[in-house]
Amino acid sequence: MNIKAYLDYFSDISHLKRDQQFELLEQASNEACLKLKPLNFSIIAFLIRIIFIVVISGGCYLFFGYSALLVIASIFLALLLSRIAVSEINTYLLSKSLKNILLKKTI
Repeated sequence: MNIKAYLDYFSDISHLKRDQQFELLEQASNEACLKLKPLNFSIIAFLIRIIFIVVISGGCYLFFGYSALLVIASIFLALLLSRIAVSEINTYLLSKSLKNILLKKTI
C-alpha cells in the first residue's frame, strides 16, 4: 500500500507535519496488517480483482452471449470497479487503525 497517497487525507492528522503524518500512517498500516494476519493489502486487492472479473464477465456472458469485444470491455470495467473498491477498503482499514492509534496516544 502506498501510504504517501494518504498524507493530508485524514482530517484527524492533517494539521501535523508530513513526517509525523507519515509515521502515524506507517504505524496504522502495520497495525492493519497485523490484524489481518493471513491477508494483507495485496492479497485483498488480488482477490477483489478476481471476484469482480469473474462476476462481471460471467454476468455479461450469461446475459449477452459470447463476444470478444464484450469480454474485453467487461474485464476493463471489472478492473476499473475493483480499483475503486480496493481503494475504499484500504482507506477504511487504514482509517480504522489510525483512529485506534490516536486513541491509544490520547489515553
